[in-house]
Amino acid sequence: MFGRMIALDAQAFRVFVDTPKALLYSRMILLIVGLGYGIFSIIANANYIISFESPMLRRVIVPSLFVVFGLLTVIITKLGLTLLLWAGAKGFGGPGRMRELNNFVSVALVPGLLGVPFLVGAGGLILVVPLVLGIGWMFLICVKIVEVTQEFQGIKAYLSVLAVFIFFASVYYLIMPTGTIS
Repeated sequence: MFGRMIALDAQAFRVFVDTPKALLYSRMILLIVGLGYGIFSIIANANYIISFESPMLRRVIVPSLFVVFGLLTVIITKLGLTLLLWAGAKGFGGPGRMRELNNFVSVALVPGLLGVPFLVGAGGLILVVPLVLGIGWMFLICVKIVEVTQEFQGIKAYLSVLAVFIFFASVYYLIMPTGTIS
């Protein structure tokens, strides 16, 4: 079911809504994505991590902190995206249904892993391509989420999610440190 949702199969999204263990699956996906963020951060900061003299810091404490911050990042992102999708849905006349949105948003964060290497500073501008692909894929998953949970059809779902992404991007731009993207 998860693979079909990532592949944008609308029927899989409808089945997921009715699954009694949707909350459990959502939390498992969130945990895996958070671990992915943490692992990418460890890889991107490997030189910094090996600079510690203490083996305990180098092998356990600092990598664990990166994993914990990866988990916190996805939890905060999930909360923010859930609230924004809810606001977008309400703004376009949808019923809201925040619980269903909350369960689905973990799935929408998975393609975001494509952009993590760029966001943590690993590599160069070549990583902009996976970042753009990841954001586009997230957008399409969010459209499916809104279609299923808010019963929006076609252009209304796309416009709702587009409004959310524009707002999300503008907030991200405002809080992003100067010189991050050059």
